[in-house]
Amino acid sequence: MRKLFLVLLIFTSFYSIAQYSTTFNDTLRLFGMGGDGFDNVLLDSNIYYVLGYIYDGNNSTPHITKINESGVVLNKRKYIDTNYNFAIYPYNSMVLKDSILLFCGQKWDISGTLGFITAVNKHTLDTLWSKTYSHPDTTIANQPGSGQFSDLTAIKSTPDGGYILTGNYNKDCITGNLRSFLMKIDSVGNVEWRRTYSDVTGLFDIELADDGGYYFLNPYGNNINKLAKTDSIGIIQWQKLINSGMTGWSTTSGLKRTNNNSIIGIRTFMYNNDISYPLMGANVFKIDLISKQILWDKTYLLFNTVECISLHQSVGVQTLPDGSIIVSGTAKNYGHDAVILKLNSNGDSLWCKSYDFTPDPWDCQLNDLIITDDGGFMGVGFFSDQGGSGWTAWMFKTDENGVIGFETNEGRNNKAEVKSYPNPARDNTTIELSEYLTNTAALKVYNSLGQLVLQRPLNKGEKAIKLDLKGFEAGVYFFEVVEEDGVLGSGKFVRE
Repeated sequence: MRKLFLVLLIFTSFYSIAQYSTTFNDTLRLFGMGGDGFDNVLLDSNIYYVLGYIYDGNNSTPHITKINESGVVLNKRKYIDTNYNFAIYPYNSMVLKDSILLFCGQKWDISGTLGFITAVNKHTLDTLWSKTYSHPDTTIANQPGSGQFSDLTAIKSTPDGGYILTGNYNKDCITGNLRSFLMKIDSVGNVEWRRTYSDVTGLFDIELADDGGYYFLNPYGNNINKLAKTDSIGIIQWQKLINSGMTGWSTTSGLKRTNNNSIIGIRTFMYNNDISYPLMGANVFKIDLISKQILWDKTYLLFNTVECISLHQSVGVQTLPDGSIIVSGTAKNYGHDAVILKLNSNGDSLWCKSYDFTPDPWDCQLNDLIITDDGGFMGVGFFSDQGGSGWTAWMFKTDENGVIGFETNEGRNNKAEVKSYPNPARDNTTIELSEYLTNTAALKVYNSLGQLVLQRPLNKGEKAIKLDLKGFEAGVYFFEVVEEDGVLGSGKFVRE
């Protein structure tokens, strides 16, 4: 057990002491490389889907890892495109709808940076489709050496089966001339509309309105932040100014709808008035969406500074069923620590705790935090030591009081080789393991839409499983051989 001391300011300062153990607090070197981190996490049917990216010294590549609630790695997949480098923003870059996972971010080469979306099958993690989106000022961006920059920062599913995204770009391809946009796509990534804004300079989150419109935080210049409400095609209907007297600028933000027609917002602000070395705090507010009135607006200083002034640092906000609020991010303490702040529904502090991986931390960055089914929290990010040997993916699990609770196990990271033959096949195919099963298992087969079409128990000692394909439609099928502690192996075959 260790004691961590912190200063938390809610207009007045006081000290609190946080204690926690170091179980289920682990790093995962998923692909054996020196640059490996987590950016987003989702929980679905007792499975964590964790999105991140790796850097192999030449290219940065996205990856997704499936982890069960005991910390066992079930499956992992990296998405390689040697022509581009990729980056993912923290917190809101991944969404799950039915059996499809979508993630967004930015990709770049010598011609510039553009936003992208990739859709994968949640069962097998195979790619379903991937698309790149043009710069909003396409004519200028198409000129050689234009220096275009356009990215996608957050994605949410919409009731019509599509998705709404936030993004930023350099207007007229001028460096530093940052503007923002909303983009609506259908279920397979086709653009339905895109709305650019001349007075919005950084969008990182979005929430859906009951009438089909959207809410987002509108930062523009120093001391100007507004909650904006749009209609169903992104036209701003009204805006509410937030804390106009605050020092400095907002660099990142988050939103969360509550169950009683209100919205919680969080943004960062500079509180030392020194652009060369900015110290950042967190501003949290609650707005009634019917009256459009600010219910409360408070600021918090977590340790020395909230670290959220670059691409891979951000803040997030969640709400609990009792109306309390969870704020999370990365704070600078002795090194960098994950930090969780719990507030009541009126914005008063209940507790604040920080987390790191080693007794002598250098950089433990929190990139996403979710509320788990047991009322606790799962945080993901990366850890880097002082030796500069690179960074590794990092995750930790706490109970409802922010106390880390149970042991992790990386599980089976090296799955057995599995092959199928003949492939393509017409009447039947055989799925063969490289060794005999030492335990009972199950074979699961999914179609290209991610729907389970066959599940068969497998006995200890089996090695080759023959499948009759007479009832299968022509197309691509994915399969998994699953043991109690995770996926033993996976593959795909084509039915002619």
